[in-house]
Formats: sequence, structure tokens, C-alpha cells
Amino acid sequence: MKIALAQIDLKSGDVTENVSRMVAYIKKAKEAGHEIVILPEMCDTGYDMPEILRTACDWSRGAVPQLRQTAKELAIGVIAGVSERVGEDVFNAVVCIDRHGEIVGTYRKTHLITAEPMREHEYLKAGSALGIIRLEGHVFGLMTCYEIRFPEIARALALSGAEILVIPAAWPLVRLMHWRTLVLARAIENQVYVAATGRLGNDTGVPFAGTSMIVGPYGNLMASGTQVHEGIISAEIDFEFIQTVRSEIKVHQDRREELYQPVVGSPA
Repeated sequence: MKIALAQIDLKSGDVTENVSRMVAYIKKAKEAGHEIVILPEMCDTGYDMPEILRTACDWSRGAVPQLRQTAKELAIGVIAGVSERVGEDVFNAVVCIDRHGEIVGTYRKTHLITAEPMREHEYLKAGSALGIIRLEGHVFGLMTCYEIRFPEIARALALSGAEILVIPAAWPLVRLMHWRTLVLARAIENQVYVAATGRLGNDTGVPFAGTSMIVGPYGNLMASGTQVHEGIISAEIDFEFIQTVRSEIKVHQDRREELYQPVVGSPA
């Protein structure tokens, strides 16, 4: 399966402009022969909390209908980080659309960042379920940006059958070293593919890191974007290789769950 990461800049609060950019990069991905394209976090609204609250809407309007139409017209799968309004609540969400334009799965970010200047927890509502979806015959696990810091999420997704972890992100440049390390770690420790899409640009004085990455289940860096250039980052995914890696280093087989149960909660 040939997948693409669309590493793009976004304009805070300008959904029309951002959708136009998303559609343009989906078309580029299709023209290059990709089956699935993955877009960054909050790629409809940009990543500015007041602007997200101002511009977020339910999925009958805004970016999602246009993403569905584009996916159907081009016959390509689309995974995008977008805002989602439900009544008075706004979620940091991911929508998964198949090549027929149908929504086959969604995810609402469960772990909201409390650090300055993002403070998602003061503006957004957290989701309450992990993200597992099936697309083009394979199982995808969904995480969003900050959640890559929680190995428990990635392990739970892998144990639920995820073959590839998809991580839309708006990761700050100042913590680029963390990003690179964590993306590699989540792939190595779970022996899965990781496709992490980072955006470019600058919202509320926070420069974003870009550096979109596709990593294989052996920790092999298959493709990476830069910190400055927009573009398509792509790789061919061989899902059978997962079993090759797991048969060589039997991490999943050698786990001892009885030892972990008492320590998965809060630290002492």
C-alpha cells in the first residue's frame, strides 16, 4: 500500500483557504499513485484555540463534506485531523474517509495537552474511546500529536490489532527532538508502522516542526519531511513485514501482563 503524508502550512481561522490547500495536496497524492493520504492535526481551523472555537462546526458543514467529495472523486482514502462541534462541545478529532467518500471511522483526542500555550483542556472536550478503524483491508490505530507521549495508547492500539499508527500533529519546533524520538519509539516497541504527519507554519507565536515521518516496524525511517518545506512524504507499506519482525524479536509473545497490571495507573 502506498501512503502519503501531506506536510502543509495552514492559515489560522480560515477554513476555506485550508480546505483548498488540503484538496490540492490530496490531488497531488493521487496523481503520484498513493492509495491513502494523511493530513495534519486541526487542518481545517489551524491550531489556535479561540479560532478553533469560533470556526469549528459539525460535520454536515465545513471541511468534512468537501474532503468526502474529493476522496470519492479521486478514489483515494483520506485521514485528516479536523475540529468537530457537537452542540456546545468541540473536539480535536480525526476523520477517516474511504475511496468511496464514506466515513469509515472517527476518533476524538482523548489526552488533551495542559501545557502552555496550548491548554487544550480549557477549550476542548476530550474523547472517551481509543481509535481503531479498518481502511482498505487493514487496521489503523489513531492518535493525535501530544498522545504520542503516552506509550499506553500505542500499546493498546497494537494489542487491538493496529498494523499502522496514524498520528496527525501540530508539533512545536522547540521540541523537535522529542518528536523524532517518540515516533521511532512507538514503532520499535510495538513493531508496527507509524505514519506521523506534522504541519508547518506558526500559530499564536508557536512555530511548528513539520518533519513528517513514516517509520517501519523495525524502527527503520522510511521517509521524512523537513522543518521548512511543504510537500508529499511517501512510502510503500508492506504489512506482511510486521510478522517478519515479530517472528525475529518476539516482544509481544514475551510480554508478562501479570507484572504490569499493578503499575499502569498513577505513579506513587
